[in-house]
Amino acid sequence: MVKLDLADAIFFFFFFFFFFFFFSGKLPLTDWVDCATDEEHAPPSVLFGPEFMRRKLYQLSPEEDITLSRSLVRVSSYYVDDMRRRPPFGEDRYGAVRKVYVVCGQDQAIVEAYQRRMIAGCPVEEVREIAGADHMAMFSAPVELAGHLADNQW
Repeated sequence: MVKLDLADAIFFFFFFFFFFFFFSGKLPLTDWVDCATDEEHAPPSVLFGPEFMRRKLYQLSPEEDITLSRSLVRVSSYYVDDMRRRPPFGEDRYGAVRKVYVVCGQDQAIVEAYQRRMIAGCPVEEVREIAGADHMAMFSAPVELAGHLADNQW
């Protein structure tokens, strides 16, 4: 049996379930629009297409932010190897940080129900909500997000 340390548990919770949700066929093929995945590449990679980004990530964001994001998009790995090279999380690295989750109510990439499951699986001290935010809250609801960040005592 494989024993997971806290870093592995956090990594697998956030990344495995997120990518399982997307890449396991849970979403209809039409939801993938124009994304490209390469499971044979080492490490496996994904490239979000411009229509996917517009419909699932930035649907409420200003046009200039969508344009900028399109110019910056790159093929990305699932960061499995990067996370494996990091030292394990512990109380001194992860546990000492106050954790607050901001639920983005209009997120089409990680829908609200799934965000709630993530929160239940890795409890946080506080949950905030922005009902009118898409996946990129810093673009679609910057004032509300800044307010939530300013309210916290760091």
